Amino acid sequence: MHRIRIGATAALLGSLLTTNNSYADSTSVNDFAQLDSNADGKIAWHEYAARRPVSGRIHPRRIFDNVDKNLDGFIDRQEYLAMKSRASH
Repeated sequence: MHRIRIGATAALLGSLLTTNNSYADSTSVNDFAQLDSNADGKIAWHEYAARRPVSGRIHPRRIFDNVDKNLDGFIDRQEYLAMKSRASH
């Protein structure tokens, strides 16, 4: 699958995954924990999709795949925090 390489994508992703403008680590960890519904330390597509129905201009699966940098099918805490960092800049 092709990766989205647009700077605006990170900003859009950040706005989809957070309900406030705080990018503090504690907020990011709490956001991650809410998405990681089975508390296994990684966000699977089905966990993400349950919280992010299709809406807006970019399909949630494309966003998920863009954040999953190591292509293992999951968003781990490090990938999530990296995405939040990109979205805050």
